[in-house]
Amino acid sequence: MMKVNELWLSRDESTRLATLSRYKTVCSPSEHALEDFAQLACEIFDLPMCLISLVDQDKVYLKACVGFTGLKSLPRTESLLGRLLPSNQVTIVDSHEETLQFSGLLNTTILFCAGVALITPDGHNIGSLWLMNDQSTDFELKKQSLLMKFEQVLIDRMGLWLVAAEDAAMRIQNVKLVSENERVVEKISHLMDYHQEISNANNVLEGVLDSFEMIFQQAPIAMGICSGADKNIWQANAMMEKSFGINIVGQRLHHLIVEINGDDFEKVVNDTYQQAKPFQAKEAKLFIDLPGEKKHIYANLSLQPVGRMGDEPDNIMFIIDNVTEQVFEKQVMEEANNVLINAIEDTDMGYTIVEFATGNMNANARLKQNYGYAPFEAFNYDDLFAAMLPEYRSAIKAAVEKAIVNRSIYQSEYQVRWRDGSVHWIRGYGKPIYDANGKASHIIGFNKIISK
Repeated sequence: MMKVNELWLSRDESTRLATLSRYKTVCSPSEHALEDFAQLACEIFDLPMCLISLVDQDKVYLKACVGFTGLKSLPRTESLLGRLLPSNQVTIVDSHEETLQFSGLLNTTILFCAGVALITPDGHNIGSLWLMNDQSTDFELKKQSLLMKFEQVLIDRMGLWLVAAEDAAMRIQNVKLVSENERVVEKISHLMDYHQEISNANNVLEGVLDSFEMIFQQAPIAMGICSGADKNIWQANAMMEKSFGINIVGQRLHHLIVEINGDDFEKVVNDTYQQAKPFQAKEAKLFIDLPGEKKHIYANLSLQPVGRMGDEPDNIMFIIDNVTEQVFEKQVMEEANNVLINAIEDTDMGYTIVEFATGNMNANARLKQNYGYAPFEAFNYDDLFAAMLPEYRSAIKAAVEKAIVNRSIYQSEYQVRWRDGSVHWIRGYGKPIYDANGKASHIIGFNKIISK
């Protein structure tokens, strides 16, 4: 992964521009196919926006846009879209300043971008493929590797268009040579070369299809494809088989998934097919009918009409992310928290969660009362230390810092002065909570009034 560099010109810009001119010409009538690539990228990586661009000398051509419309090209400036991304790595853009540039250029809210350079087989950087989101996104290394493979498939397909276009030009030249008797032999040679190149192109096409199959099969989420009319599943990847424990190819999707959140799933699939509109549901309750087993699971579900695939009829791609364990754990944690809070209230102890960054506290009535505050009054971390007698403040802060460093529970006893002037002893306990980077973000605290 690499942050955006100040990359503007390649080492051999004139040759790069000449190569770009060839690709730009053949891509123009094929933009509908590039849109299919962009749509497929959004589905595979579960992100709402994708952009495929070609970077010319003075202009950036937006050849495929998914998630926003209205733009065909932009002036090439020192913006992110005007730069040539480094090859063989994914460029991540997630800082506010950098994503703000994207938002301004594309006239939509963007908080995350992952880009990869489009590198031709002869090593020229002609543009970029960008995935974008309107919220912060964790784009792990496995997805970055998959994005680089996806770029290779895309550039292979663009190369096929180039071969086909140049082959067509060669055919026109060959027709002209027919009338020139002195060049009959050369014409025959061209025709033989043409047939050989077609054979090579067919071999490349087979490789592209194999690459698509590899991406589909190795995707880190359960994916399948069914026909739209009869909902017959004709392809499913390894993660789908692992998720259901059986090979589901040949079954009808609405027979496998009978209900979604208590509603008829067949109607949902029919609506997706007939209206040609995607369908998504998060943590949906699915009723699954497997051979010898009927059960409910929770899953993030996506249905996406994908149009025609070669000679295949209209299809629906479906993605199922089984989150049953996560939903159950969340429910258990919520119930456990409710039980814990009730138990704390019964023991008449003060309870709080403090956010270190802001000093905001979520405290129960008893904790506020322990510092001389009424339950309805606002109370924060600064108020807590203000109520504490001065001689205890440094020691308590040191004890909290020690607990953070040692990842331990802090215990303390100290005196506080209420606003009515009375002094009271408090015994307190606390446990720091850490974020994904290991930094202490909150502390959970308990305390009670004691007598000494």
